[in-house]
Amino acid sequence: MTARASRWTWAAAGATTVTLAWWQATGLGPAGAAALAGLGGCLLGAALALASRDRRATRLDVALRRRDDRLAETAHELRTPLAAMQSALEVVRGGYAQTPEEIEGFLDEADLAARHLAFLINDVLDEAALDSGRLRLELREHAVGPLLGEAARMLGMQAARNQVVIQLGGNERCVVRADARRTLQVLFNLVGNAVKHTDPGAAILIEVEDAGEQIRIRVLDEGPGVAATVRPQLFQAFAGDDGHARADSTGLGLYICRRLVEQMGGEIGYRPRHPRGSEFWFTLPRVAHAAIEPAAVEAQ
Repeated sequence: MTARASRWTWAAAGATTVTLAWWQATGLGPAGAAALAGLGGCLLGAALALASRDRRATRLDVALRRRDDRLAETAHELRTPLAAMQSALEVVRGGYAQTPEEIEGFLDEADLAARHLAFLINDVLDEAALDSGRLRLELREHAVGPLLGEAARMLGMQAARNQVVIQLGGNERCVVRADARRTLQVLFNLVGNAVKHTDPGAAILIEVEDAGEQIRIRVLDEGPGVAATVRPQLFQAFAGDDGHARADSTGLGLYICRRLVEQMGGEIGYRPRHPRGSEFWFTLPRVAHAAIEPAAVEAQ
């Protein structure tokens, strides 16, 4: 309670005490005493209302400051891929890349930066849509294998750049009921994080396994893992995608993954690997019949 509210409370309590004392000393009578006691109660109620208003104002002020800080940080994060894309295009347009191989390499850099920029922007937009309830999913039956293959293909350039190999395993013929584009979004986040934190020469495994009425998709890497102190908040907004401060993340990736997976009827989690590495997993509802040919998936 603030000092101002505290003074009001003591004043109200004092008024009530004086009312009772006056009644006893002067013989004011029950009706008069009740009227004055009511006045004291009004003052006490006003004090409590003032304290509640002050607490709400403080919480709102803290929330607004956090929002402003996140907007400033996000604006800074967006500059990194934008600058990389502009630099690569300027090299090509300026004629500094001489051979077709060099030109293709710089265009690949620009393409990778553009995709990174799109992911960051989509994180911010998706958070707003999820919080407002405006995000709509298209739940259909999809074979898991093509979804995993598309994710591996889309992240292949980034993996090759980091000298990391992406491997697929398990029962890829399983069929799930899910939104294909949003499932890819979850895979891009989980596998993309693994690529960033896996040492050159190591492998990342995307594995599919049966889990009763669910299908579990596991992403296993050989990176440093997530600190134990970070794990309880790992899937909360702005807690950090992997427990490491990075300039290439909005801090919303795993939070959005959790919300998307839950809306599709699944769960998501993390397990440390021993002696080193991480396992991120998520489940989706299984369709109990033979694998089907999925519709064409438009990658994000």
